[in-house]
Amino acid sequence: MTCGFPAQQCVAYLVSVASRVWRVRRVLGLLLLAALTVAGGTPAQAQDESRPRSFISEIRLGLLGHHIEPAGSEKGGQDVNVEILFGRPAIAYASHIADVALRPRLHLGSSINVNGNTNQLYAGLTWDIPLIERVSLELTFGGSLHDGPNTGEGSAFGCPLNFRESASIGIAVTERWRLYGTIAHMSNAGLCARNSGLTSAGVRLGYAFD
Repeated sequence: MTCGFPAQQCVAYLVSVASRVWRVRRVLGLLLLAALTVAGGTPAQAQDESRPRSFISEIRLGLLGHHIEPAGSEKGGQDVNVEILFGRPAIAYASHIADVALRPRLHLGSSINVNGNTNQLYAGLTWDIPLIERVSLELTFGGSLHDGPNTGEGSAFGCPLNFRESASIGIAVTERWRLYGTIAHMSNAGLCARNSGLTSAGVRLGYAFD
């Protein structure tokens, strides 16, 4: 198997791609580590284990600015975002940090553009880190299928399946209702020929079942 170029250029290309992927993972890892350090000082809230756990943990609906970065041809417009989060694994850990890090929620969602631009169907893992009373940080990582262009002029996303990560600040308005400020990014980390990326941001409202 060859890359169509001299060996030195092939090696340089592979190193460049690995470096870009590593930078994305490193940033997410540092954010998670910092948040867990803060969470480590926050006592875990007691849970009523006698209450039956819901298979679906939370549903969310929101409106996101489609692409907020200056580069790219899909600037402006709005996305309607719908997301379902499933319950945490039943196993619990004595350490609060381990309980947060090792019990993420699975999420499944879609961002539908109302202006006829790129739509997304995505899934991944969600980590919820309590910060102070009623306020939490949320980090996610997963993949996104999209129907946008992969080649050509303007925004092009290189591959039909990209990475997707997001960060949210959540505020518990009531016991059930939560308000989120969210920023989400879709890209392929340079693994495909084109990598315009898509960064969305906005507000979402969630209803928690447990």
